Amino acid sequence: MKVTVSESQEDTSHEGVIHAALRVGYPGHLGGYSRECASKLYATDANLSAYAGIEEVVMALAEGEIDAAVVPWSRGHQQPVRATHDALAAWPGIRVERRLFRAISLSLLGPPELTPSKVQRIVAREALFDECNAWLEQNLPHVERVECLHMADALDMAEKRHDTLAIAPPSLARRPGLVCLAPRIEDDPGRVSQFAVLKRDESSVRGQGIAGDQGDVQQCSVAGEPGRR
Repeated sequence: MKVTVSESQEDTSHEGVIHAALRVGYPGHLGGYSRECASKLYATDANLSAYAGIEEVVMALAEGEIDAAVVPWSRGHQQPVRATHDALAAWPGIRVERRLFRAISLSLLGPPELTPSKVQRIVAREALFDECNAWLEQNLPHVERVECLHMADALDMAEKRHDTLAIAPPSLARRPGLVCLAPRIEDDPGRVSQFAVLKRDESSVRGQGIAGDQGDVQQCSVAGEPGRR
């Protein structure tokens, strides 16, 4: 199984005992919000590895390649992320240990010299077009929309072409050759998405976290909440 990115931390020792770092995976080699949640949860106590997609990271967890996975669970008004739920159905030994809420913001990223009149296409995953449809209809109604499987593909196209924009979190504007040309284009500015921490052989949600606008994850216990819904 191909791992696209690995962010390894050295194992730590205490009083002569070596503790292996937790192995945590997330989908997409850019990571986006899944990686942000993983980083906030585990800080430097884990080896973070990126996989091509949700199916790949759940398979890696099921096969013991990693110890935990952080994946998108639902978007907007509790719309389930189908790829995550399908992967859990395919691997019944995987359970949700914890769910996290994260405020989401989307932007149009592209080359700095690109002006609205020169935009020929916008590239994004299908779900992101749905979340920004009203803004796009009002501001760029005649621009072609091209769907892709991974956010990295959209950013690659925006970086290589001089007439293409990508929909992505504003934090990814740090990528060379891209800048944020239109911030906060989501139709629901207060939208919160839910992410799940998956582990093997866990049957219930043991906690819940809230990630605010700054990405800080706060832990709080949730009693009696079902592991899947």
